[in-house]
Amino acid sequence: MVDIRLFEADGSRSVRCKWTLLEAGMEYQSAPAGLKGEARGELESVHPMKMLPAAVIDGQPLIESAAIATYIADNAPEANLIAKPGTWARALHDQWVSFALTQMEAWLWSSARNRFVLPKEERVPEVFKQNAEAYQRAAAVVDKALAADDYLVENRFSVTDIIVGYTVNWGRRAELNGDLPNLGRYLERLWQRPHCTLTRD
Repeated sequence: MVDIRLFEADGSRSVRCKWTLLEAGMEYQSAPAGLKGEARGELESVHPMKMLPAAVIDGQPLIESAAIATYIADNAPEANLIAKPGTWARALHDQWVSFALTQMEAWLWSSARNRFVLPKEERVPEVFKQNAEAYQRAAAVVDKALAADDYLVENRFSVTDIIVGYTVNWGRRAELNGDLPNLGRYLERLWQRPHCTLTRD
């Protein structure tokens, strides 16, 4: 049995990890670490940038939601949440996760930082239009990939969809998915899963 302590907060990227744990049926210890969370001080000793998510797995720290979720999926083979290393399906998992994080989420995070994360005097609102356009170009690629399939890898639900789905939902909340119908249907399928942690508001 894997011993897992997850530093988490609703709305943060930690919901990817929580969803994966729930799908895998793995027990874990929650360490709520929002702005005023009890575990905030402990988080500082686990994540070098004091950010969520972070996990302590069998006594070792692991950061970044995609890495944590992928590790969990690998260690719950009975849940069939991820293809085996060395397979084409695993390469597609790596492809879509990397694509979502670098070509989609990076722009969403840049806009978020310049809306409410950075001090007002450091914000650059001029990036909003450019970021939105960059996100939409990349989101259109995922929308096209979902034209014939319900899910991104092997046409079955996997941890890939947990990771990418979070980013697509973030784009929806930023009102950037408007004319991409396959993304809307994709999110509807994800929301229907009993363990889904994505917000619908």
